[in-house]
Amino acid sequence: MLIRRIKGNYKMWVRRAMYVVLEVIIADDDPIIAGFLKKVIEEVPDVRVIAVVNNGKEAVRMVNIHRPQVVFLDVDMPETNGIEAARQMAEIDRDIKFVFVTAHSDFALNAFELYSFDYIMKPFKETRVKTTVRKLKEKVFLEQSAKSKQTYGLMIEVDSKQVFLDPAEILFIESRKHKLLIKTINCEYLTAGDLLTYEQRLNLHNFFRCHKGFLVNLNQLKEVVPIGRTFEIVLRSGDKVLLSRSKEKALREKLK
Repeated sequence: MLIRRIKGNYKMWVRRAMYVVLEVIIADDDPIIAGFLKKVIEEVPDVRVIAVVNNGKEAVRMVNIHRPQVVFLDVDMPETNGIEAARQMAEIDRDIKFVFVTAHSDFALNAFELYSFDYIMKPFKETRVKTTVRKLKEKVFLEQSAKSKQTYGLMIEVDSKQVFLDPAEILFIESRKHKLLIKTINCEYLTAGDLLTYEQRLNLHNFFRCHKGFLVNLNQLKEVVPIGRTFEIVLRSGDKVLLSRSKEKALREKLK
């Protein structure tokens, strides 16, 4: 009964965490364009415009207060232009998405140097704006979904019990026939599964498939030493895992 309750609460928690209401700020010194953008954006379900401003300086202030996921920015605005405003906003929140609205195509290169999500040329069509907003919703949904799973931890089944592990405490996972040995800082667990599945589940936690039989937490890495014609990864705990010759170059690139 307790296990069922844990599973049910976990699924409900994840569903709530993944529900996305996209919050948007619009910055454009033309009130007609700003009003049109607001109307079109809010026609997309679960999207809310939380502020409309007419200059870059005010846009930065609103981002600092409201922390939206998305900002639609006119490039050419008084006081602080859209490019400079975006730089300042990115310092406040590195995950914020920018959509530049401009009548000048030569601004596009500068805009994408800021890792903007998109840019829209004036005059724009409703369908173009809505397509961008829907893509933004999907991207934010996926990011929040990943963060939800990351925050909650890794759930495994051991002897018919549900065990929750902090990925940061996992040293390595070793494949043993049809089972997996999960070695943590303080314990060992034997569970069913395959390395490929866990490689995908732990992708956000800096795990590396160092060998066909091992998945290792690179945050726990101490050194790499040669052993004959292959290599060995030594962890801070003193544990050692195999590093195949074919994976050694990939590891070097990743550590750069």
